[in-house]
Amino acid sequence: MIIIPKKAFLTVVAASVRFANTRILKDDWLEVNGVFIGEKKGDDIIVHESYPIMHQKLDKSAVIDTYEWSQEDSITYTLIDDEAFSKGLYTVGAWHSHPGFKIMMSHIDIKHLLFHQSANPSYFSLVFNHERLIRQVELPEKKGDPLKQLKNDPGFKIFRLDSVASGIEASYHEIDYKIEGFESIDQLINLTQKFIIDITNFFPKINVPETYEKFVVGKIKEFDSLLMGTEEYLTTLTHRGEKKRIPEVLKTQTEEIRKFVAETYIKIENIKEFMDYLEFKERETIIPKVESILHKWDELVSGLDKKLKALSKKF
Repeated sequence: MIIIPKKAFLTVVAASVRFANTRILKDDWLEVNGVFIGEKKGDDIIVHESYPIMHQKLDKSAVIDTYEWSQEDSITYTLIDDEAFSKGLYTVGAWHSHPGFKIMMSHIDIKHLLFHQSANPSYFSLVFNHERLIRQVELPEKKGDPLKQLKNDPGFKIFRLDSVASGIEASYHEIDYKIEGFESIDQLINLTQKFIIDITNFFPKINVPETYEKFVVGKIKEFDSLLMGTEEYLTTLTHRGEKKRIPEVLKTQTEEIRKFVAETYIKIENIKEFMDYLEFKERETIIPKVESILHKWDELVSGLDKKLKALSKKF
């Protein structure tokens, strides 16, 4: 059995949906590829972590969709494998997405799995399709075939080749799995569907630092506007001789400001979480930029109590 922790599963979902979602034209959806790090215990493969490595390059002129690993991707795979080995772990399997089409092993998928399973017989391949999870239907093999209704399906299957001796003509079978970290399969489906919405709305496939900088700058402006607006309102009440209203207004405005900060905090935490779902080769350049951007917000709100106290004393 393959045992997958919640975080590793969500990594597959996030990285896949980032390049194939309702904000992107379906013709522009891209496959995403990654690996699992873990260990073997008895007959079970215990996954520890999941790493996105690469996404398919769009080629609308291609008759058959293909994806090729670049030299950089191969180096990335080696770096991940070496890092895992230093922890007493190793690359136990791979995963990739089939955005919007049937979960199966294509000719290319079999070729890739054959290479790895020949060296490691317990190696496996997970194939994920977010539409399957969202709609709970099995997509047809060919146009015109009916949809098959599913129930409590996590949107993926795990495969292993029957025999590497058959080469690229090898057939394959499904492997049992367990996803840890959810109370039930119902909870897994419901929470993951909501997670897909968050990824769709807030984890862009390009311009990641620029997107989050625009968000943070906008929130800082809103924060400053709320404080300034509160001070101006209290000043107006003072000038009108309505000082008795100040405690009530200050309480209401303080609650509004704190609510705004709390709501923004959730989004900031989302951004921090999303950094774990970047492709491995992106992390060195993107994460420091995003951390610098988020630091501006952290600095601003760290003095919130002091600012509100000063405002209260002023009036």
